[in-house]
Amino acid sequence: MASASGGANPATPTAHVSAPTPTPTPAPARLPGAPPPRPQYEFNEPENRIIRDLGSKMSFVGLYMVGIGLCFALVTIQRWSRYQQMEIGFLFLAMLFMVFGAWTHRAGRDFRQVVDSQGRDVAHLMAALSSLLKCYRLIYMLFFVGLIFAMILLASTHLGG
Repeated sequence: MASASGGANPATPTAHVSAPTPTPTPAPARLPGAPPPRPQYEFNEPENRIIRDLGSKMSFVGLYMVGIGLCFALVTIQRWSRYQQMEIGFLFLAMLFMVFGAWTHRAGRDFRQVVDSQGRDVAHLMAALSSLLKCYRLIYMLFFVGLIFAMILLASTHLGG
């Protein structure tokens, strides 16, 4: 026989027991001798206008570069399907434009987040600068490799002729 306080009768209402509310975790204690957390710098309105404009332009240019990269990729696919020839130059340009475009767009987005956020300006600025650094590291490396190949080519033409 089922009792009124529970048991086998499914139609018997049961008391709702709420889960205990978690206590907020305290902020981690600073280690002795550790510097206090620095307050984030907040850009003023004229600085925000410049940063917003830069971020918007960079985002547009980045997306445009990705589009150009996609066009180069389509040309490569089209030439492959038509002539069974792989255009390595177009493939290289497609990859280059898409990578630079993605990094530039990401940097532009991070610059815009500097303006849109409160209290995280420096963090977003550093993220944007990190994306730009990736672009310029790759450009630096490509120029360096190109310079080495140019010097090899120059030396081989002077030694050979």
